[in-house]
Amino acid sequence: MVFGIPKSYGGSFSHRTRKTNLKRLRREEFDLAVIGGGITGAAIVRDAALRGMKVALFEKGDFASGTSSKSSKMIHGGLRYLKQLDIGLVKESLAEREKLLQLAPHLVHPVPYLIPIYSGWMERIEMHIGLIGYDFLAGDSSLGRHRNLSPEEVLAREPSLRSEKLYGGFLYHDCLVDDARLTLATVKSAHEHGSVIVNHTRATGLTPDTGDVHQLRFQDVLSSKQGKMKARVVVVAAGPWTDEVLRLCRHPGPALRPTKGVHLVFRRNRLNVQQVVVVPTEDKRMIFVVPFGEFTFVGTTDTDYAGSLDRVLVEAADVSYLLDGVNHCFPTLSLGPRDVVSCWAGLRPLVQGEGAPSQVSRDYDISLYEDGLVVITGGKLTTHRTMAMSLVDQVLERYAHRLEGEFKPCRTGESALVGGEMAEFSSYLKAQSLGLVRKWGLSETTVDHLILSYGRHHMDILALGLRDRKLLEPIAPGCRVIKAEVIHAVEEEMALTLEDFMSRRTSLLHFGCEHGAPVTVAKLMGKWLGWNRSRRRAEIRRYRETVKEMFHFRSASYGE
Repeated sequence: MVFGIPKSYGGSFSHRTRKTNLKRLRREEFDLAVIGGGITGAAIVRDAALRGMKVALFEKGDFASGTSSKSSKMIHGGLRYLKQLDIGLVKESLAEREKLLQLAPHLVHPVPYLIPIYSGWMERIEMHIGLIGYDFLAGDSSLGRHRNLSPEEVLAREPSLRSEKLYGGFLYHDCLVDDARLTLATVKSAHEHGSVIVNHTRATGLTPDTGDVHQLRFQDVLSSKQGKMKARVVVVAAGPWTDEVLRLCRHPGPALRPTKGVHLVFRRNRLNVQQVVVVPTEDKRMIFVVPFGEFTFVGTTDTDYAGSLDRVLVEAADVSYLLDGVNHCFPTLSLGPRDVVSCWAGLRPLVQGEGAPSQVSRDYDISLYEDGLVVITGGKLTTHRTMAMSLVDQVLERYAHRLEGEFKPCRTGESALVGGEMAEFSSYLKAQSLGLVRKWGLSETTVDHLILSYGRHHMDILALGLRDRKLLEPIAPGCRVIKAEVIHAVEEEMALTLEDFMSRRTSLLHFGCEHGAPVTVAKLMGKWLGWNRSRRRAEIRRYRETVKEMFHFRSASYGE
């Protein structure tokens, strides 16, 4: 018993579930095995499970630990893709934006975007035409139409913006999302429909077997134990690691062009904006300045990348590029490297294309091979559901001779993600927040955080406090995250390491006071997972190394 809670609590998606799943992988045969636990792999597993297929998923790290937790945290149509005449992608993205507002209303939220115009009347006319097209492609959107703003109206909304040569601007709406928790909700939805899912498990080999069945070898990264499983079709959804996985079976696969995207985080009192502000850069790109609770983040860069896939660093040049863009449009702030409180760098697994990185299409490619191997590359966070639908459709058509049984049509467009089972979310949030603040004595910030993170399952966390009121305490003074969330993450979200919790079950690594409270969290996780003192110290040490590496750009080039 820990904090007065019996060990039998929950466990529906815990370390025990993972242990059972590893055993099932060794003894059962699957229709589909997916390598990669980012948003694309998660969406494929969910889609296939909802159709009645027997599916397994491997992720060598944690869910969303690669590209899918290092995005710009946006669900959007991609206004700039209109300039590239990628109209089909924009239309699909806008339709999915609307769909995700229904399927995960607790995680996907509409916000205003402000575009100030500094380049003259011609750019203003071009942007106006683009936004008219954006509205048209969005159809009967719940987010409404764009607005044309005068210079005075732009400055009234954001007084810190540069007023010199300001020709007015535009206001439109897109959405922000907690990308890591969207991936987790997708994974859990797949689990609830029968998928066999494991994280921290690496694929180590892939060979065709007899009777149209693949044999896939794997290793439990945490214990180093090896295993083998069988699947009729294997899907590689490994993002930037696709080439690495394909080398296991000596398969060439499609050509990738990884590009790096960097984001910087500032305290809101140093960079305070009231809506997402889209600012121009000298190389005629756009970067986003995004309010995020008590913080503001800025991104992104877009540069070709050829370094280590497992150690993608924020360099001084990345920081200077983003700071130059922000300081040019917010001239009174004089932001510098010391103002950066956290940052992240991720890789986009783009399909090889000509031109500058930002001009390469964000569309996706699905390759199906005779031996039952499928590879998906490219794509964007917003269209993950339709990417998965297209892939599973093609798998069922191409490999009908391998797969046994009758399978249902795609159902992901009508099935809410875990926690998103509510109609009017804004009314739900308001009613729940008011009641919980009064009844439980929690701060409004914590209550909003719980509902926005867990949706209808926020009461599962609070129920832990009925057994021990100490679990309703914040993990650190003034922190929005409470101790009960640590227990919930271990028992219901397959969190196995300190960084799993700090970076992806919550966002404390990047949006927390002093990057969270690692000692307190490690103590809580350790009691539940059976860590000894050595393991607990190792987890804290690794996490602190992650924090230190995040500021590599300072020690490397700024002499600090």
